[in-house]
Amino acid sequence: MKPFSDMERLFQNAKDVLHFLRFVVLRLRQDRCAEMAASLTFTTLLSLVPLLTIMLTVFTAFPVFADLAASFKSFLLLNLVPETGGKMISRYVEQFAESASRLTAVGIAFLGVTAMWMMLTIDNAFHRIFRASRQRKILQRVLVYWAVITLAPLLIGASLSLTSWLTGISLSHDRQLSAFNAGALKLFSVLLTSAAFTLLFRVVPNRYVPIIHAMIGGVIAAIAFEAMNRGFAYYITQFPTYKLVYGAFASIPVFLLWIYLSWLMLLFGAIIAAAIPHWRSHHALKIDQPARLYFALHILKEMDRGLQHGEVYALPRLSRQLRIGYDEVEGIMAQLSKAKIVGKLSDSGWGLLRVPEHVPVADLTRLFLLDADALPKHPADEAVRQWFVRLDKCIGAAQGQTLRDIWQRD
Repeated sequence: MKPFSDMERLFQNAKDVLHFLRFVVLRLRQDRCAEMAASLTFTTLLSLVPLLTIMLTVFTAFPVFADLAASFKSFLLLNLVPETGGKMISRYVEQFAESASRLTAVGIAFLGVTAMWMMLTIDNAFHRIFRASRQRKILQRVLVYWAVITLAPLLIGASLSLTSWLTGISLSHDRQLSAFNAGALKLFSVLLTSAAFTLLFRVVPNRYVPIIHAMIGGVIAAIAFEAMNRGFAYYITQFPTYKLVYGAFASIPVFLLWIYLSWLMLLFGAIIAAAIPHWRSHHALKIDQPARLYFALHILKEMDRGLQHGEVYALPRLSRQLRIGYDEVEGIMAQLSKAKIVGKLSDSGWGLLRVPEHVPVADLTRLFLLDADALPKHPADEAVRQWFVRLDKCIGAAQGQTLRDIWQRD
């Protein structure tokens, strides 16, 4: 029987993977990631030069970073687009950035605003993907964006210097190790990209994202990005029909397409990181209001048990128990918090604010299913509205029942 049980487990795992991939595809369509990538492509075109100008300004402001500046410029020329896809674009962008660095203070301030605009667009995209319930305060957002803009060139320059050092070591060894060294350097590049994406998925969304989920999304995005680059380079070298159509301007559409595909790979990794909490969840695709009420009752029952032992409940724990995503748990907790039933007792912990004996079941039913006071007031629909009012009164007939009364029947 053991081989049979192992086979069943294998089929179940395959079924779970297919269910998860289906959910990821639906989230890609639901969040309109293709349109989002197009919007980010347009924003990138307007913000690329300001971003590079600020990054180069950070380098030139400190003479000690002169070597890092050279490495960063080398990175720009070698990696901005695939080799055959338009090194001309890379050189033009560098020239524009160097020219922009001679602007006045007002011009630099305008470039900073443009760069912030790009970060704001990325922030909005991530908040949509990760279902963040609220935005950061404007000052916090500016500080996060500025840290990304100023620290990114230092990290890139440091990583490139390390790569150059590893390359120098590889050249000093026998030629038989060259293939291994080339593979190791390529792997190192993918790891650096994975780390950058992981940091982006972990820091930018104003929502709890476990580091392991951000890492999985970052690694998948980095691998997809590398595969896209290889496939893109193969296409434009083996099928150069775009040169026949665009002629001397061929670099421009190639550059636009590369930016679009790059953003698409990044958003794909973000969707993966945001969807992992829904793994093996039967409620991943849609949770309606009755299901939210059911989960809310389960949460309150668990919190009542925790209250007796002085425990607080964090979102990861509730998400694992309910097997639903963090975004759904946060939405339920937000509704309960608005009704003053639960409250945040620590940075990541929640607890009951009212004992179950003082929480009428009718209040929860109105909160999640029906609230007659929230119905729109329209004269033509008065008969329908009165029907809802009568239904609300029927629910109120159970006003004497509390959560404790329900749980004592278990």
